[in-house]
Amino acid sequence: MKLRRKDAMISAGKRMYASGLVAGTLGSIGSRLSENEIVITRKGSRLGSLCEDDLIVLNGEGIAQDEKRKSLSDDTAIHYQVLKTQNECQAVIRVYSPYAVALAHRGKKGVEKAMPHLENLGGVAFVPYYRPRTAGLAGAVSSAMRENHVVIIEQQGPVVMGTDLDDAIDRAEALEACCKIAFILSSGNGSE
Repeated sequence: MKLRRKDAMISAGKRMYASGLVAGTLGSIGSRLSENEIVITRKGSRLGSLCEDDLIVLNGEGIAQDEKRKSLSDDTAIHYQVLKTQNECQAVIRVYSPYAVALAHRGKKGVEKAMPHLENLGGVAFVPYYRPRTAGLAGAVSSAMRENHVVIIEQQGPVVMGTDLDDAIDRAEALEACCKIAFILSSGNGSE
């Protein structure tokens, strides 16, 4: 794997952790290496302290190229499908930031009510609940990302794509701030 891309993934994990977008082993990162390869974080990675052993390269068919196959993340299919089908996308992150995940638990109506606060994120879509780690979930997220940069999965939380890792993280940080504003305004402390 190219040294620069490895360093970018490690830096992205630290930034996501420092920003409160992930905690412990929750969250994942996927990035395009080339037309036929992507790199993802392995299952159980602590994004705040990633190392090269936490990174797995997948070929153009989504198959791990080495012995790390058994360590594939629960989000592997999402990363693979989005990066395979969205040509402008170079990075996909799965975050577990508190306000965005709380909004996901409010369901479709909750997301629709918060939508005025989410307008500047490059499009936000709601995906109803699917069991984690399923092809149905990966397909629904990939389909929704044809016209949106953010997908909020019911009862699970957001997936964010970007033109690079920094772009995806910028959007995720903005999403969390917008969700926080929506919660403050809906709690009676604001004018909404």
